[in-house]
Amino acid sequence: MMKKYKHNYIFTFMFNLCNIFLSCVPMIVIMILSLNIESAKYIPLYVLFMIGFFIILGNVVHFIICIFSKHTVFIEDNTLTHKSKKILTQSINLDEVSFVIFDQGIMGKFSSTPCSLTLYNNDYTKRVHIKNPSFFLIVEINKRCKNARFKFNNYKHWIITTAIGIAIGLLILFLGTR
Repeated sequence: MMKKYKHNYIFTFMFNLCNIFLSCVPMIVIMILSLNIESAKYIPLYVLFMIGFFIILGNVVHFIICIFSKHTVFIEDNTLTHKSKKILTQSINLDEVSFVIFDQGIMGKFSSTPCSLTLYNNDYTKRVHIKNPSFFLIVEINKRCKNARFKFNNYKHWIITTAIGIAIGLLILFLGTR
C-alpha cells in the first residue's frame, strides 16, 4: 500500500510560534508566584489556549492549501520517494536509513529557512532532503526508522530564550520581594 504526503508550508510557522509560547511559560510561572494575584492562576490556561488556537488555525490554513497542492513524498513498501518540480527525484530504502536530521527552520525578519527533514543511508552516499515535511511524514519516518539516529537543528536559540525568560522572571521576583 502506497502512502502519499504533501508539503506542510505552515509547519515552520506553527512550530516556531509554539516554541515562543512555551519559552514564556517559566517566566509567567515565576511572575505568578511573585505577584500572588488571584486571577493569575488562569494565565497558564490562557497560554495553553493560545497554543491550541494557533495550532488549529494553522491546520485550517494547511488544509486549505492542501486542496491546491500535489503529493510530493511517497512511501511504497519500504522505499521513500521524493518528487518535486525543482529537484530531481530522490529515493531511499527506509531499512538503509541510519541518520535523520530534523531542522525546525528559522523565521527571521530578513531571511527564513523552512523546516526540513534529511535522511542519510549507512555510508552517507545517499540522501533525501525534504523541505516542509508534513507532520504525519515525520511520525511515519520515526516509526519506520527505529535504528536511525535522530539529530535536531536550530533548537539552541529557544533554550537561550527560555533562559532569558527565567532570568527576567527571577528579576521580577527579586524586585517584587524588596
